[in-house]
Amino acid sequence: MLPHATEPAGGTANRNVLLAYVTDLELEVDYLRKQGQLVRQETRDALKRILRSCAGTAEPGGAAALTQIAATAQELAVMLRDMREPAGYHPAHDQVVAIAVRPLAEQVFRWQQRLEGAPQVILRLELETDHVEWFPARLRHILDNLLSNALKYRDPGKAESWVRLALRASPNDYELRVSDNGIGLPSEGRADMFELFYRAAPVRAAGLGVGLAVVKLLVEQSGGTLSADSGEGQGSTFVAVLPRYDVEDYLA
Repeated sequence: MLPHATEPAGGTANRNVLLAYVTDLELEVDYLRKQGQLVRQETRDALKRILRSCAGTAEPGGAAALTQIAATAQELAVMLRDMREPAGYHPAHDQVVAIAVRPLAEQVFRWQQRLEGAPQVILRLELETDHVEWFPARLRHILDNLLSNALKYRDPGKAESWVRLALRASPNDYELRVSDNGIGLPSEGRADMFELFYRAAPVRAAGLGVGLAVVKLLVEQSGGTLSADSGEGQGSTFVAVLPRYDVEDYLA
């Protein structure tokens, strides 16, 4: 921009809208990449189990093999069902709608359990309201990354691993709180957890680490805030404060 040039009226607002939309798309690309990887892996594993079970049907006790085939097919069907999204859950449909939080949270949690190989982790829901009126694609991305983070840094040394999702509503905003009893972060890492490419785990066990940084940007571009508290060996808590929108006012 030239030294004395001025930004066109509405330029900042338009740029912020575009930035939020681009952030949505970045998360969508990451989601689709993980989805493709998971489908390929789960399908390969299911087919291997079915083939092994089929080989056992000709042997004595073949009924047990048939039961295993049915169970494997059912698991695959559940995974495919969890991949389906309601209409409007794509960034292209960027509008405020009423969202049922419980089924969305449970679906996202099951999805992340598969990705992280953590079927033993328990989800605890503490919802003061069953519905929120917000942007569905953005909310899904926020839950997706916060739940993924909690599962990724679970503590295998603890007898029980859990993730708690709490939601409460006030007249002006929703408070979404995701906490866990995982490994937490050492004090020297807490200031960097929202930095792009920061990784709490060793390089061999971690990805690029863009999730929390992008989610923070997404929340802030939506008018909210994202904060965190973590202690080494004590787990982590992330609090997203999301501004409330009225569906009719937003559409108007």
